[in-house]
Amino acid sequence: MTKEEKVSKIDTMKTKIVEKIYEILSLVFIFLAPIVVVPLFADPYDFGRTIFVLAFGFVLFGLYCARAVLEKKLSVGRNSYFLVFFILFGLTIVSALVNSPNKFASLFTPLGAFGFFLVITTIFLVGNTGKLKQGLYCLLGSGVLLSLISLILFLGRFSYPLNFPSLGISLTRAWSPTGSLISQVILLLALIFLGLGLISEALAEKKTVRAGVIFLGNVIILAGVGVGIWLLTNEAKPALLPQQIAWAIAAEGMKNWRLALWGVGPGRFLNAFTSFRPLVFNNYDFWNSRFGISSNWYFNLLTEVGLVAFLVYLTLVFRVFRKGWQALREPKISPVKLGLYLSLIILFLAEFFVPINFSVLVFLAILFGLLGVEEEKVSFDLAPLGGLVWAFLVLPLAIWGVVIFYGTKLAMGSYFFLDSAKAVAQNDGIRTYNSQIKAIKADGKNVGYRIAYSQTNFALANSLASKENLTDNDRNTITQLVQQAIREAKAAVALDPGNPIAWENLSSLYRNLINFAEGADQWAIASYQEAIRLDPINPLLRIDLGGIYYSKKDFNQAAGLFLQATNLKPDFANAYYNLANAYRELGAFAEAKRAYEITKSLVKIDSNDYKKVEAELLEVEKKLPSPTPTPTTQQPVKPETLTKPEPPKAEVSPKLELPEEGPPITPSPTPGQ
Repeated sequence: MTKEEKVSKIDTMKTKIVEKIYEILSLVFIFLAPIVVVPLFADPYDFGRTIFVLAFGFVLFGLYCARAVLEKKLSVGRNSYFLVFFILFGLTIVSALVNSPNKFASLFTPLGAFGFFLVITTIFLVGNTGKLKQGLYCLLGSGVLLSLISLILFLGRFSYPLNFPSLGISLTRAWSPTGSLISQVILLLALIFLGLGLISEALAEKKTVRAGVIFLGNVIILAGVGVGIWLLTNEAKPALLPQQIAWAIAAEGMKNWRLALWGVGPGRFLNAFTSFRPLVFNNYDFWNSRFGISSNWYFNLLTEVGLVAFLVYLTLVFRVFRKGWQALREPKISPVKLGLYLSLIILFLAEFFVPINFSVLVFLAILFGLLGVEEEKVSFDLAPLGGLVWAFLVLPLAIWGVVIFYGTKLAMGSYFFLDSAKAVAQNDGIRTYNSQIKAIKADGKNVGYRIAYSQTNFALANSLASKENLTDNDRNTITQLVQQAIREAKAAVALDPGNPIAWENLSSLYRNLINFAEGADQWAIASYQEAIRLDPINPLLRIDLGGIYYSKKDFNQAAGLFLQATNLKPDFANAYYNLANAYRELGAFAEAKRAYEITKSLVKIDSNDYKKVEAELLEVEKKLPSPTPTPTTQQPVKPETLTKPEPPKAEVSPKLELPEEGPPITPSPTPGQ
């Protein structure tokens, strides 16, 4: 055997080894990707899954490149759906760059460019496994495991919740490794059709034992679906944004051509929700909730990424439905392929009614990847490149390198933030403080980290200020902590000027400093005004701002804001109660009496709130020329706790000095700016 033949034989052996490793790892990936939980991060579900897919995908891509170099041939599957997802990936980048002020956070959200990059790599890598049936068995096994976990939690006599503090996970009967019980039910429903396809093929091949095993797996999956649906309709009913509200938000965004084309930016639905939701939303029981995702995937895509991406995705849906219909009419179609198309149709139908998370998105990518396994491969001969064969792979490897670099920063930030959350649970303020610093150093673009760090600084300052006989060193420490709290709250606003939560945090911080620091009241007022402009139908913000004016004894301004709150939500007892107090301070006793009467009709009869209002109403009636009986009270659906606006008590004297610069009051006319 010549030297060249020996080298060729060794290369062939290496190629087979690499190919075998690639096949095994790709099947492990298919099994784990939809259900894996990574308890190293603050979000062990969606975010943890993106890091898992990123790391595993990079390993598979490295093996794919090694195989190409050893074979001196690059084989690429002709997946007819790959281009659509690649276009969606590009559109998420455009949307983030055009309309998101925090471009980094928008690019690296799980349902943004980062997520779609992982989707297209998943389609590519799964499509090159060459193992269609094995891949389907892995998916089915994943569904069986998911169902078994759900059944054990549902039927097991545990003391819920099952807490695992070291992992940062708490299990209930409705817990799901997918991160969402809705996503779990969708995924399992789709798998049933895959199982039916595999059963049909096994029976056609007269492999009854295999068909029986798959049938048993399908029964377990069906039981998991039943448990999931029961939980969703009974003890774990999800609070979903109503479809009509979601459509109103999307339609409002369409009035701005830039938002219509490119959306508000991936991961920024909350901004659109607060700015665009209609007034009728305040009639719902969850009126004081804020939604970070739309009622369904289509409306979410339309709102966040825009009309172009929405239409591109609809073309994908249309193609799958058309192919599925053709497959049903084709007598010689493989039952497995028909099952794949029916599973995809189930997913697309479900997406019309409920939101999805990254678990469903990666499951969708795996299905499309498996669809391309048996499609014709295109081969490129790399032999002419000789020793420069690696040069052909420099660009894709460089892209992977960039994504890995920033993905690692995100992972480190989430890891340290989880550690800070554990420290909070253990009442360890110093560890909380230090871990949040590390999280911000790793991922300084995360608004949530900045907000949390500002609150930690203020909590530490407040705790220290409660000491008796403060020393000069204590005062300096308090001042430093307060200034850091303000700095981080302002940094959060600067990162995303259209985020009402960031503004509300800054407003609340200044409000709590009113009796601690000179000028804090003016900054609080300015910040609340911006928060109100970004969240115009929120009555709570107006009550908070009115409370500041009330504490300043500017009862006219306070009454005006409380009156606005009652107009925004006419059944809000606390708004009427504060309005009544403001009128009473103004000497408008007739108006105060009417507001107290309305308040009384909105609180639970014989409750402490009812007795409190009744006593104050009697006091007001004494100041009227001829008191009249109060109207019959009615019990509301939910009781409330009535509170008067009261300023925070001063804890430090003399007052602290705030930083000279004011908060970054940046007008944000639309969520896209």
